[in-house]
Amino acid sequence: MEENKRRILDYLEEAVRPVEIFEAAGALNMEADEALSALEALRKEGRVALTKKKKYALPKQIGLLSGRVMATAKGALFVRVAAGEKDVFLDCGKQLAMDGDLVLLRLTETGERPRGSLEEILQRAHETLTGILSIKPQEQARKGKKKAAGRGKKKKDRPETLYRASAVPIDRHLALDIDVEGELMGAANGDLVTLKVTRWPSVHRRMAASIQAVLGPSEQPSVRMRALVGEHQLPDSFSEAALRQAAALPGQVMEQELEGRRDLRGLTLFTIDGADAQDFDDAVSLQKQDGDWVLGVHIADVSHYVTDLCAIDRDALERGTSVYLPGLTLPMLPEALCNNLCSLRPDVDRLAISCMMRMNGSQVMDYEIVPSVIHSRARLVYDDVNRMLAGQDNTVPEALHGILKDMAALSEEIRRARTARGSLDFDLDEAQISLNEQGEPVGVSARERGVAHKMIEDFMIAANETVARHARNCELPFLYRVHGAPDGEKLEALSVFLNGLNLSARFGNPPHPNQLQRVLNMVEGRSEAPVVSRVMLRALKRAEYSPEPKGHFGLAAKDYCHFTSPIRRYPDLVVHRMLKLQLSGGMERKAHELWEGRMPELARQCSDTEQRATQAEREADDLMCAYYMSGHIGECFEGVVSGVTAWGAYVALENTVEGLVHVKDMDDYYEFNEAQYCLIGERTRKVIRLGDRVRVRVDRVDLRAAQIGFLLEEEE
Repeated sequence: MEENKRRILDYLEEAVRPVEIFEAAGALNMEADEALSALEALRKEGRVALTKKKKYALPKQIGLLSGRVMATAKGALFVRVAAGEKDVFLDCGKQLAMDGDLVLLRLTETGERPRGSLEEILQRAHETLTGILSIKPQEQARKGKKKAAGRGKKKKDRPETLYRASAVPIDRHLALDIDVEGELMGAANGDLVTLKVTRWPSVHRRMAASIQAVLGPSEQPSVRMRALVGEHQLPDSFSEAALRQAAALPGQVMEQELEGRRDLRGLTLFTIDGADAQDFDDAVSLQKQDGDWVLGVHIADVSHYVTDLCAIDRDALERGTSVYLPGLTLPMLPEALCNNLCSLRPDVDRLAISCMMRMNGSQVMDYEIVPSVIHSRARLVYDDVNRMLAGQDNTVPEALHGILKDMAALSEEIRRARTARGSLDFDLDEAQISLNEQGEPVGVSARERGVAHKMIEDFMIAANETVARHARNCELPFLYRVHGAPDGEKLEALSVFLNGLNLSARFGNPPHPNQLQRVLNMVEGRSEAPVVSRVMLRALKRAEYSPEPKGHFGLAAKDYCHFTSPIRRYPDLVVHRMLKLQLSGGMERKAHELWEGRMPELARQCSDTEQRATQAEREADDLMCAYYMSGHIGECFEGVVSGVTAWGAYVALENTVEGLVHVKDMDDYYEFNEAQYCLIGERTRKVIRLGDRVRVRVDRVDLRAAQIGFLLEEEE
């Protein structure tokens, strides 16, 4: 099927005009039903369109675009049509598209704010969804009259009590009400339920759905976590075929598997991860050689066990990435692989792919990429290594103290050089959420990011750049990690924001990342630094995967890829396969063409699954923070104004929790000054600016929307 699809796409590209099914089949020497199956599959993917005359063409050939719908919290719809292109505002007409749907549209306006009309909904993203059930009694008079039993008199009609059930999706991007049809399956008012769509919404009728499963009371955090998994359609179980394949794997590295591998078991190497990490896919080593450092980044060789298109591989591609929710991990690979055979645990042999970089200062002078067998000496923890490097009490083996200090010094050189070339360093706080045995949040704090965290980050970035440069020089079919420069409109808005903070910033066209890093340097150590970082981050484009080496703006890198986490990211697994094919001499012309043809779809799939996981993780953190703060209503906290809008000021607390002080709850009528990003009181002339330190009281928490409401406390 994939080969037929590729051939048809090439044919349509050359045909330039719409073609009939039999014309395409004849030209490609295919059976008509084979061609039809491939064409219909491509049509459902938005890569081929069907004209009114029942002919097939590429969407662009008939003035159409395809893309995924993105809904804002207020219900506006945009379509992401292609990497690097502006999102298109969508006019739906009679059909109602929803967040995540794959659609065809026709551009009606171009320019800075393109607009399009909906032509066809190709794929619905929400065949099932999760909602909070609402059951309301409904009085309805009986039709006709019945005789009272045993009497000849007529009884007055008594109203019959019926119930009307509806549901509200917990997904904030689905702003609609749903009529619930059929049995309630024992669900109570306020329960979270899984719903299957029975009628899609239109301008004339509401969506309808039937209950498939009752998850439980919506106020329980663990119930909401399970609902979130279903809402984002995150696979939470492996296929029987994948589990059988994983169970059949050996529990340890076998002697016959070492053939053709570099034996690096004599190297002093180890892993450094968080205390709660369960899978370890990267280890590091450092040794002196002829006056230079040789930095080794050793990555678990998942591709040795998970071959292309096997059962485990199909499940892994569907996931695209592991997903980490508070109290719940959805791994990309079965446990036998991610927590055992592929995990670089200490004191056992493991298969790896090693990137050995000879460093002169911060520069990679030479490198080798080799399949290897390694033997980790220790499983170190970030916090413990940080304490050791700071001269505090720690449990790091003394034999590793010297090499860790050398690593910290090398890391500092690498980071200094990367910053000098313009790499952006957003030092933003990340929430660390502590749960009790019932899965309820009992603590939220800012996760510390010390020297050890930065050291591993620096080494992984160096390896990713080296591998990507190798792939480009060898012209391999590949998945690159790309990040485009921000567009002019967003940079203009950023300039206005910075001017409001009395920060002068000039950006070129196109901009260079060091122009943005200069701004970050200007605010370093100031209260508004986190706010500036957040606003700048929002102005940047989203990083994604691409078969083309388009560069990475945020890292100021010409070549970049993801090579270092194949246990939890599918693109890294693809990168490993390409490297091993090339290193073994298997990247012949036919294999090259086959993989080159597959890369665009793999890039799209991996970008989409990454975005799905990121959205779910962000919503899960917001939800748990809301649950945590619901237990602190009435309490006061110190915070910083992190956002200013016409409807109020957002305040970020020291524990990373963010809430809104609505203008209606302020002590005056406040007007939003867009030019200076501040609120100005009409009577008091008090000014609320980004970066201001304030004291707030928790006033309310909306658990459905995961939103927190604050009140400003008057200063004494």
